[in-house]
Order: sequence, then structure tokens, then C-alpha cells
Amino acid sequence: MIKSPKIVHRTSSKAVFESAKELGLTDFQARLVSHRTNQTKQLDEIVFPKLKHIQHPSALKNIEQAAEVIVNAIKADGVIVLATDYDTDGVTSAWVATTALCDYFGVPKSRIVHVIGDRKTGYGITDDVVKRILAIEQPIALVISADQGSSDEERIAVLKSHNIPVCVTDHHQIPLNGVPESAICTVNPQQEGCEYDKTVAGCFVIFLVMTQVRQSLIQNGLLDKSSPSLKYLALNVALGTVADSVSLKSPNNRAIVHAGLQLVNMFQSPAWQALRELNDNQGHPFDAEFLGFQVATRINAASRVSEVATAFKFLSAGNINEARMYLEQLDTDNQNRRAQQEVMLKQAYKQALDKYSNDTYSMTLKLSGNAGIQGIIASRVGELYGLPTVAMTDLKDGTLAGSARGIVSEIDLRQAFQWMSEQKEDLFLSMGGHKGAAGCMIPIDFYDEFSQLFEQAIKQQVGDSAPVPIIETDGELNDWQLTPNLIEEISALEPFGREWPKPLFSGKFSITQIREVGQSKTHLSCKLKTAGGSIFQAIYFNAKQNESEPTPFATGDKVTCTYQPGVNNFAGRTTLQLRISSMIETS
Repeated sequence: MIKSPKIVHRTSSKAVFESAKELGLTDFQARLVSHRTNQTKQLDEIVFPKLKHIQHPSALKNIEQAAEVIVNAIKADGVIVLATDYDTDGVTSAWVATTALCDYFGVPKSRIVHVIGDRKTGYGITDDVVKRILAIEQPIALVISADQGSSDEERIAVLKSHNIPVCVTDHHQIPLNGVPESAICTVNPQQEGCEYDKTVAGCFVIFLVMTQVRQSLIQNGLLDKSSPSLKYLALNVALGTVADSVSLKSPNNRAIVHAGLQLVNMFQSPAWQALRELNDNQGHPFDAEFLGFQVATRINAASRVSEVATAFKFLSAGNINEARMYLEQLDTDNQNRRAQQEVMLKQAYKQALDKYSNDTYSMTLKLSGNAGIQGIIASRVGELYGLPTVAMTDLKDGTLAGSARGIVSEIDLRQAFQWMSEQKEDLFLSMGGHKGAAGCMIPIDFYDEFSQLFEQAIKQQVGDSAPVPIIETDGELNDWQLTPNLIEEISALEPFGREWPKPLFSGKFSITQIREVGQSKTHLSCKLKTAGGSIFQAIYFNAKQNESEPTPFATGDKVTCTYQPGVNNFAGRTTLQLRISSMIETS
């Protein structure tokens, strides 16, 4: 039986609370802020994000060198190859670089060649990516990587041997042997000696690089001083930043996402106009949550079940009809992804149930199906059990591709994978990622050994007690606070995301009405009554794993819930609705 989640209240910093009050926040807002940081430094930049707060690009090591290399490529005759990752961060990186080069710097689109990675062949500048680059018939002036490249010395060396220069821009961890020596330069805040914010996404790094290219072009007399800045590119840098789950406590990330959302909600881009037609977010402005769950899922679906190029073409669409066409395909891909996901989740839940015990520290699953969906599976299973989880898919070529999610806050997956590779040198065919999310590829024969080593690695980081599901909340609310005005106070602290989570509250209720809803009948719609007698409408998504599972609650049950307050607009009336994230029966 899965351990019941442990509900804990976030701790408050008195110094931050007082500083937040001095900034003009309400007591309620100041309390929320004090739950999310214990540092008063740069608090105003965190609470009131602005583009002017972004750290100067000059702090990014090698950025001047990269700009010079790119300017020389612009002046040359050959094509410029953009080698980017296949996820939303990578696709938005491709959009940022292309838009800057073509629309702002005057490079003909015929000189830009896109080589976006393929989930089937793995992350990074893979052998397949090198093969595709070497197959380009035109002379190549430069390869610019974005959101990848730091761990790909071997493949970059192959390109160098063919006299193809590579400029790496990335944000992933640097391998122990350092940046790729064969690259003409590497721009990555993770590298030794770089003073830039380590939390920025790949699309943010290429955005900064292109900003520096603009300055170099002006200094070289190749671009007029009055040429527009690149701040409009924040439109999709925001999307890539949110999608990559980097820290939204960082003033840099908050500033770019805040500015990007302002541009998104102007709906000047055909892509965003088409998205509003598909889903207008009930008339509310698009926020970071919408970007993550409604937009990034569709962008990622292209590489998971279809062609990643569709996602890039959608973001780059020149008119609304073109954008609609590509969005229709992305939406179809997303529906296909969801259907495949349900099949794989059934496999995963069955395996997890068989593997789990009170002394389990981690979960490693071997699945059949679409490798592009395994990251979602790892998140779902990991969150259910409160355990670091790796979901691996049989690629039918003697290898397994894996996606890992840390789930537990103190877990560092990169560190875990590094330790595992030291115990068995040939364990990984490839690996990469962040502290909280990582990917790998291993020989299928090493699955059992991988599982054992992963369990040991997690145990070393966690300690003597196996993890339990933890739900951090901002405490309880009084009945009088639960009004639509509460949403306005919360929204003023946007954008929310990793390390600056959307407020979550806890409370004790009795169920006065409950029913299964949704096409799959796995969601619960209910009415909850507080101890004070107030009744609130609530929705509990994915309360059941499948339709056949019995409804776990009934009218009259007393429950402890964690929830996010939201608004429900129906028949011209706005009411508060509680979005349940967990429900535990209490006596």
C-alpha cells in the first residue's frame, strides 16, 4: 500500500515578511513570499520582475567570443546550421536564433539550416545529428548548438575533422572532463569561471548570445544603431523557460517570463492567435501554468509522436491560417500522445505496485511503447509514490532509453548518475540533464544492475529513511478569505513555477456531494463543506488511475485536502472553485 502523503506547511522567514510588507504587499502576499525565499537580497526584483533587472550578458563567459564567431559566419557565404534539442526549450531556442538572424540581422532564410534532434536517437549532438550535418551539400560557415552540446566532445570532434566549426550554447551540466575541446567556443553558465545565473534555460542563453551579436554587428558597422532590440524574442523565451522547469525564483527567469507573458497576451503572433482560438483560458490572460500545461505539452507532443519540425513551423508561422494548420497537427499529436500515455501508464502502475515496499528508495521501470512519453510516466509514478523514478523504454535495438525525475527535493540526479557510472564504467551509452530531471541510454542487459545502482545512489543521498510523498502547503485559509478576490492577490505574485510554486493550501472538509466526471471518469467533482459551514465547489483531476477503479470517497466522508483556489466562470457568474491536488480520508 502506498504511503499516505505527508502534508507539511512551508516555513516563513520573518525578515522576508517584513521586507515584503515594506514593498507594499498585503500581509497575505508577504506571507506567501516569505514561504518561497529566505533572502531579502533582490527581493524587489523577484516580486516586481522587469527586463531591466536581467543580469548583463557580459557576465556570461565567452559570450564576446561567440558573438564574434557568429558575426564572422554572418559575413561569410556558407550556411549557418542550428543544431538544437527536440523539447520545447530546444524548439524555442531554434526560433530565437532564426528570428534574430533572419528578421533582425538580415541573414537570408536560405542560409539557415535546422537540425533539430530526434527523441528516437537520443539527446544531444548524437551520431545521427552529425550524419545529418555532414549530409548538407552547401558549404557550412558555422554550426551553432542550443540547449545541447556541452557533453558531446566526441561528435563535435568528428565535425571539426571535416573543417566544420561548432559554437556551443547550452545550460546543462558540464562533464567532469570539461567543455568540449573541439568546439570553437562554449557559452554555458555552468562552466568554471562563469559568473552568470546557473538556472537559466537554453533558450535564454541563445537569446543572450544573439543580444551580444546585435551589439557586435552595430560595433562593426554592419547594423544600424537604431535597429530594434531583441526584447520581442522574450515572447517564446518565456515559453521555453517555463517548459524546462528552471527556477522561477531567479530574478532573470522571472523577468523574461513576465515580459514574455505580456507579449503573449498582446496576441500579435499568429501562433499565439491560433492558440487563443483553440483555448482562450476561459477569458483569463495566459499565465505560466497555461504555457506549461497547454502549450508546452503540444510543442513536446510533436517530437514524442510525430515530427518535431511541426512545432518549429507553428511558432514561426507567418499568418493565422498557417498557424492553425500546424496547431491542428500539434493538437492531434497531443491527443495521440495522451492515448499512448494511458497504455504505458497501466504498464508502469502495475510494475510499480509489484516493486514497491515501505523500504523502497527509488523506482526503475522497464516499459514497451513510445520512448518520447517516458518522462511523463516517470513524473506521474514518481509523484504518486514520492520516489525518484526512472522510466525506461525498450528501443528494440538492444538498448533502453530512460528519463528520470528527482521528485524528492534534495535529490541530485546528475550526481546519482555520475556515481553510478563510476561504479560501472560501461553502464551508460549516454547521459545528461539537470539535478531534477535527467536522461540516459543503457544496454538492455544492464537493466537490473542499473536498477540496483540507482537504488544505492538515491539511498546515499536520502539517508536511512525511505522517502515518503511530501506535499508542501502554505497552510490553512479561513472561510472569509475564500473569495474570488483571493485570486487577484495571488496572481500579483506571478509567474509561478519551480522554486516559486503556485500557492497550495490545506484544509479539513466534509463531502456533501461527489460524482465521477470526464471522458475517462477518473476525475471527481464534489462539494466540500468547511467546519464553519461554507460550501465550495471542487474538482479533483486524476483522482483515480483508471475508470474501473472504485471511487475512493463518498458523500459524508471527512477529508483533509490540499488545493489551489481558482475561479469558475459559468452563465455570467464568477465563483471560487477549489482544485484538489490530494484528498485523504480522516476520522
